Amino acid sequence: MNWRSRRLRWLAAALVVVAVVGVGVWALTPQAKPESRPVTLDEAARLAMARYTTYQSSPVRVRVQAPMAGNTVVVEGVVDYRRHRAVGSYEFAGSSAGLVAWDDRGLAVAPGKKADPLVAAGTMRPTEWSPRSFTTDPLDSALRLSMLMGQDRPDNAQVLAEQGPQWLRGEVIDGKPYGVFAGPRPRSAADSGQSPLTYWIDDIGGLRRVTRQLADLDGALVIDFPGGRGRSRRIPGNPGDAGLVSGRALESFSRFRG
Repeated sequence: MNWRSRRLRWLAAALVVVAVVGVGVWALTPQAKPESRPVTLDEAARLAMARYTTYQSSPVRVRVQAPMAGNTVVVEGVVDYRRHRAVGSYEFAGSSAGLVAWDDRGLAVAPGKKADPLVAAGTMRPTEWSPRSFTTDPLDSALRLSMLMGQDRPDNAQVLAEQGPQWLRGEVIDGKPYGVFAGPRPRSAADSGQSPLTYWIDDIGGLRRVTRQLADLDGALVIDFPGGRGRSRRIPGNPGDAGLVSGRALESFSRFRG
């Protein structure tokens, strides 16, 4: 082997070592997170459609999580945005469980009941529910927020864009890509910080998740819309409607609606 060939082989080996070391250093160096930025008009249009697409898909499955006493309470349910009604089952710390029904003004719980909430609610007596108005507790805040995630018309994209929503990043949930957005802030907000609300929205305005940071607690409220619906499982809007939830269960709503 002549000197020129030996030199070329030596240079090639040195480049491989440099490349491996460089990759290792890059992997060990903390990578900067993508910086947030104002949304484009197209992204504002996705935000503007989010609550409307949820309404159009209603009734929809929902999974609500809220931090409580160092643990998490989880509600699995169905929300009917056309009738402003929701019903589900809850579980707290693996030891407390039952049924919960809620609307845009309050909730009712039936501790100890473990069954399909839409079926069980139709056979329960009104006295088996414990109704009350919403409080500022995390679970109440999460259920109340869940009722605001559907409306019968799109928002105004131009107005939304002017209220300061931010593009945060892209993210994949269950194999599907979503844009992650910080929500708009009211013009009357005392500060110019980021909204406590964060939305996961697909490219046609479908809402997959919304979270709300809590100022006085560690953790956040999480509302997931995992998909799935069924017209046969709709929640009736009054006792005269046909459906799996009977008038007896709906009487509990009237007791806290006032």
